[in-house]
Amino acid sequence: MKRTAVAGLLVIALGACSSASTPSTTRVHGTSGSASGGDPYFPESGNSGYDVGHYDISLSYTPSHPEIRATAIITSRATTDLAAFNLDFVGLTIDRLTVDGAPAAFTRAEPELTVIPKRAIASGRPFVTKVEYHGVPQPVKDPSESAPAGASELGWTRNSDGRVFVVSEPIGSRTWYPSNDFPGDKARYDIKVDVPDTVAVASNGVLTRGPATQGRSTWHWNMAEPMATYLATVVIAPMREQQTQSPAGVKILNFFPDDIYDESVKDFAKTGAMIDYFSGLFGPYPFSAYGEVVISDQLGYALENQTMSIFASDMLGRDIEAEATVAHELAHQWFGDSVGIRRWSDIWLNEGFASYCEYLWRAHVDSSYDIDRAMAQLRAGSESHLSRPHDPGKEGLFSSATYLRGALTLHALRVTAGDDVFFRILKAWTVKYRDSTATTAEFIALANETTGRDLTTFFHNWLDTPQVPPLPTR
Repeated sequence: MKRTAVAGLLVIALGACSSASTPSTTRVHGTSGSASGGDPYFPESGNSGYDVGHYDISLSYTPSHPEIRATAIITSRATTDLAAFNLDFVGLTIDRLTVDGAPAAFTRAEPELTVIPKRAIASGRPFVTKVEYHGVPQPVKDPSESAPAGASELGWTRNSDGRVFVVSEPIGSRTWYPSNDFPGDKARYDIKVDVPDTVAVASNGVLTRGPATQGRSTWHWNMAEPMATYLATVVIAPMREQQTQSPAGVKILNFFPDDIYDESVKDFAKTGAMIDYFSGLFGPYPFSAYGEVVISDQLGYALENQTMSIFASDMLGRDIEAEATVAHELAHQWFGDSVGIRRWSDIWLNEGFASYCEYLWRAHVDSSYDIDRAMAQLRAGSESHLSRPHDPGKEGLFSSATYLRGALTLHALRVTAGDDVFFRILKAWTVKYRDSTATTAEFIALANETTGRDLTTFFHNWLDTPQVPPLPTR
């Protein structure tokens, strides 16, 4: 996510289970799954006792009315014997809830929805939870204290004219569908949205349009690769589509407001070239398609929703900083989306990497650009306010440290290891942890293995100490 400007530099800001088996007749004395995913930053988020493999979300919405009607079918696998389990879900009214087709009891103490199935679920067994619900979704406050005023609300956001957009990082998904809302439990998605023909729907993955009936149509988006909950999005608004592709053939489907369509086409004219350039550095683009959606709101940020990055209109404009924003959110498709984090304390693996890609792109398109000099200037101009990027605390999630010192860490590694070895590390990272999650410790281990050196002290100095170390020189 791209958030603010610092020191004159723009800071950009398990397997699927297709069906449940017949309920076992063996008596299982299960326990309740924990109402926490175990992340110390957001202990109320996520849950344990099961892994989600697939979300199937169907919802109906009309811009003239704020209410939605929806059904979420969640296919999971128990990781322990379960007499009860939790989902994260706020605000909306539950009409019916079943587990494996049988009515299930439930209680609510937001953000927790506790489900008590008719029969306990044995460890290792797949099961299907179906939640039918309705109501007016309300965004939640961003709990990270470093969030700027424009990004203070997360999740389903409806404007006065009925337009809707969803930006959920870190805990906004619970506002519009029940989920295991923490980054360590990725799942595949089908998102189906029934709307009037006067609006379009942008979401994650590959689009299939349903037939239009009585002035309404269903937009079916399939996200075939695992995705973290906070990266799921829906944008509902009058928009025009732009279908294009990268020079190497990666499909791109963009959605732009009618009144700024031509300007937006120009703003994103280099996306295809960026895709191919980053593919050469990090390995093939990790998904079936990519897209960018622009919302008319001026919010001061963009977000790397998986395969469908979202941009507030004030983040654009054909200048260097706006182009950096486009590169940043695209780079997240490799770093943050395909290779995700398990815990929020490792967010530098998302933001530091995407931020460094801004500089890589600039050096690629401008032969006069000296990336070593740019990094030295960045360190000199930012040293006083760059704390440690690893485990920055909840209030530091979107601080300049995770972005800029994260980028400096990677450049220091590049100079230390040499260009060839550095880019081998990054490509090995995207291959080894594709469609999965990883940690800082695993990145350090991979860097040690690839370089044949013990870089433990190097990474400690760059990631975990208060002062910014001096940059090595070539």
